[in-house]
Amino acid sequence: MYLDQIGDDTLRITQAVALLQEKIRSAGLRLKESTDFSLFEDTIRATEDRYLMEDFSGKFFDLHGTSAFWIGAWDKSGEPVSVQAAKIEDLRDRSLGQYWQQQQRRIFVDPSQDAELGDEHAHDAFFIRGRIVYHGNLWLRRQERGKGLAEALTQLGFLISLLKWSPDYLYGLMAARNAMKGFGIRVGYRRFAPRGTHWVKSPEHVRPDDWLVYSTRNDLITLARTIAAEGPE
Repeated sequence: MYLDQIGDDTLRITQAVALLQEKIRSAGLRLKESTDFSLFEDTIRATEDRYLMEDFSGKFFDLHGTSAFWIGAWDKSGEPVSVQAAKIEDLRDRSLGQYWQQQQRRIFVDPSQDAELGDEHAHDAFFIRGRIVYHGNLWLRRQERGKGLAEALTQLGFLISLLKWSPDYLYGLMAARNAMKGFGIRVGYRRFAPRGTHWVKSPEHVRPDDWLVYSTRNDLITLARTIAAEGPE
């Protein structure tokens, strides 16, 4: 059913995925896609940052193959070079902003009285509804940055999400500095809203300056068409 929503672009999307995989593998990296989030947590613990987002932790969510996946990249020595994850929510009965009011409070505020969630989230979030993918926990080893791998890896995650779920929207939360420097547009986001979730007092490990960055299904299809026609950047 979801492939029908992509229409005649399935071959171009798969072509774009193949080109991205070729670029990543030409850098000497081995790729793996998985729905095993216990393995994801083990892989995170082997990285230099060891940062696992609550959104992809089994402590807070039941993550399984129908609604979540992750992609890892390893070097020839078997050391992790990159991780990223994505999951889909069916929000046809409420907006993304309303969902944040429930989810962020449950994850961050209820366990700790040191955080306070506001209600002035990104304006766009209150108009985003439907089948919505959250893409996050993106990490790339420090010495591999600035080589175009972040773009290729992120775009791969976007297009795998598109093939799996054909979502209405795919979104992330990005530090304001990175968004204003153009990182969001380079990796494939096409729409930007200053302020993501609104924090009166943010949790200690959560940036209070995140932007909501997102793409529609058609934006993602256009990204795939561009990669298929011109190759990865």
